[in-house]
Amino acid sequence: MSSLEKVIRSEHAGPSVAFRERAYGSVERQSLIRDILGLANALVDGPRYLILGVRDNGPDERSFAGLLAKEVAEAGELYPPEISRFIEPALAIDLQTLELDGALVAIVALNDCVEPPYLLKESVSNAMREGAGWILKSKVPARLRRADLQQLFKKNLFGPAHQPTLQVGFAGKGLVDEISLSVLNLDELPSKLAGEKFRKLMEVKQASHDIGGNTMTRIERLVHAREFGGTQPYEKISESSLVRRLRSAEEEHYWADDYYEYETRTHHVNIVLSNIGQVALCNSVLTLDFPHVEGFGVSEYVRAPQDCEEDRLEGYPAVDTGEKMIRVQAAVAAVPCRSTVAAFPEPLRVWIRGAVSGQTLPVDYRLHAAGLKEPLVGTLRIHVHAE
Repeated sequence: MSSLEKVIRSEHAGPSVAFRERAYGSVERQSLIRDILGLANALVDGPRYLILGVRDNGPDERSFAGLLAKEVAEAGELYPPEISRFIEPALAIDLQTLELDGALVAIVALNDCVEPPYLLKESVSNAMREGAGWILKSKVPARLRRADLQQLFKKNLFGPAHQPTLQVGFAGKGLVDEISLSVLNLDELPSKLAGEKFRKLMEVKQASHDIGGNTMTRIERLVHAREFGGTQPYEKISESSLVRRLRSAEEEHYWADDYYEYETRTHHVNIVLSNIGQVALCNSVLTLDFPHVEGFGVSEYVRAPQDCEEDRLEGYPAVDTGEKMIRVQAAVAAVPCRSTVAAFPEPLRVWIRGAVSGQTLPVDYRLHAAGLKEPLVGTLRIHVHAE
């Protein structure tokens, strides 16, 4: 069953669907214009249909009187110019036919009623004067009143056709609302690696107490060359000095550890905004709420490399780590219609450790923007798996 047949057989007569047993003849111009205006101004979204050749006998009861092929041909010639002449703003119609239960049925579809109110741009008769309009609320069009006009102007201002049509998701191959990220362990933390080198030298010294001087020195040189390579010349270090260096390894490698943990061993995650509508998005603020759980976090700033004059890189969103939630917030550049842009100039640095392996973490988002009647809200998801 086609979508149109489903509408004809199951939809009730009302603001978006009207039934008429006969076609409009050339002397029924007033009825045609009134009924089209009623559908065009109806307070509904989406297409509206005027079904000809069908008798509405009540809920879910239809009988098919049908039309003659000649009547359908005349409708195709008569309706578009009459509608174009008398109705403003411009309103396009699509005339289609179906054969149902052996009867020929015509469907006048209004697919783009996006600029209400629709009114008469010239008089049809003394009863239908220039500037008048009708609206379909039940089965019979009623003349537009002040309250109807206020609702239509509000719908015109804040309706879907006059707002950005947005999608929010993770950046990747297209726009997705779920991503899978791996655990990033800290097996090569600089202070840990440095400590291991000094620890191995300590083990050599402790194991070589019974070996004579030159022999012990050769073993130390071999271990030193293996652990430190040829860039650092060998120097004889006492056990007490090795203990001090071992204890200070973490302090000496503080900045290297920090860069490794919160920059090198993080996932770079960005959010994209896709505007698939006809209105540009501007003056917007995006807020993300991540759960604050053990083993998961978002770096609060971007660490610069050690050889960089700046210690932080610009273009990173504000990150506020609370007791139960990590909130990320940033103003977003304009998103032209029919385009997709990254929300943040610098992607988020998301770090994930073993404690959250196997979990799915929700990321709630909220987008405020000029022209949106209300904020756009939703939830993205991060699936965590082992490295």
